[in-house]
Amino acid sequence: MGTLQERLNNLKEGFEKKAPAEVVAVMRRVTADLRRSGIMERVMKPGDKAPLFTLPNAMGVMVSAADLLRKGPVVIAFYRGIW
Repeated sequence: MGTLQERLNNLKEGFEKKAPAEVVAVMRRVTADLRRSGIMERVMKPGDKAPLFTLPNAMGVMVSAADLLRKGPVVIAFYRGIW
């Protein structure tokens, strides 16, 4: 099965083989632009504590991290929806 990174790399490679060349070119250019922006130095690292926040869940209901933390540990997953 491999590590998560290996699995992600395989998914990306499979996508790039099937996607139109112009789509892959845009994806690579934008990724390079983001890296050059310095964003990777500002992202959270493993072990960092997230700031408290309130965001809508998948049903649009506002959820407070502080409320969830009172119940125990919190795992955050981002739902991209249908693109």
